[in-house]
Amino acid sequence: MAITIAQGSLLVSELLEVFEHVYWESPSVSVKNQCFNVVRLLQQELTELTKVSVQDHHYEYEPIASPARVFAKELNLIMSLLSNEVLRTTTQQQLHDVLEQANQVYSA
Repeated sequence: MAITIAQGSLLVSELLEVFEHVYWESPSVSVKNQCFNVVRLLQQELTELTKVSVQDHHYEYEPIASPARVFAKELNLIMSLLSNEVLRTTTQQQLHDVLEQANQVYSA
């Protein structure tokens, strides 16, 4: 699924927000470690996206900090770890919604 750079920036911001919630809600060290990895990856991506001129935000988004396959791999890994975690209902819903979109973007 192709999205613009502006939409990509919003997606990365939403992913960051929800993974920060997951980090603090999870009792598991392995989930916290993977969340930390994902958050660092997303922060690097957001940093690179802030360098893109606003005039170019209508162009198609492609990950800058790492290849899309790295994002897809990390997101899949964290989802497998989260299958046994109990998160707040709000966090579960936000995670489901944003990961659905992220999988379409990064798996393409």
